[in-house]
Amino acid sequence: MARKQINLDTYPRHEHFKHFLTMKNPFLTVTEQIDLTEWLPRIRRSRLPFFLSFQYAIVRAANRIPEFRQRIVDGGIVEYDYCNPSYTYGLPDGTYRYCLVNVDQPLRQYLKEARAKEAEALHTERLQEEGDVLSLLFTSCNPWFSYTAVTMPWPDTHFSIPNFVWGRYRIQKELCLVDGKVTERDKITVPLTILANHALVDGISVGRFFHYLSEELQNFESEGQSL
Repeated sequence: MARKQINLDTYPRHEHFKHFLTMKNPFLTVTEQIDLTEWLPRIRRSRLPFFLSFQYAIVRAANRIPEFRQRIVDGGIVEYDYCNPSYTYGLPDGTYRYCLVNVDQPLRQYLKEARAKEAEALHTERLQEEGDVLSLLFTSCNPWFSYTAVTMPWPDTHFSIPNFVWGRYRIQKELCLVDGKVTERDKITVPLTILANHALVDGISVGRFFHYLSEELQNFESEGQSL
């Protein structure tokens, strides 16, 4: 992926950037419960895979925000034009491998490519990404339980690849108004956690991400997309 150098002399967060780089832990970690009440039944009807479909929406939302495409390199900042995910794919023995897939394409082509990459991962011997790792977004899922907060590992204080991890979705009863009447319905939520370097990403960027994710889920094209 192409990238450009950010001019720190005109970068509006220059002081913030330098400030957070002095900290032993410059990271922010945010967990939000994402409402899937309307979205999940739609992808079920189309028999789409939950993980890959949700990842598609997450990565497309993240790429709409420049801060999620920026990385710390040699004390400066570079910005990629697009960042694709490296995601964990579980193996039969309980371990996993990393898969890299292009999200900047129609959903059906993305799903086909992801399935091909997952088939390759079954025979990959090394736990390592290929190519320009800084151009990636790291994504993963914990399907065994839901949660309210989680922490993630990071190698050093200049680590600047955003991490996205989500848990098992939950179905809970809630009361709502339908045609003026109080009705009970199922509310479906999933915890989604973001790890980002605060030298690059502030709360306002995270808030924009959740807003854009809501739009991506609402506009998700699922009908007729099953494999």
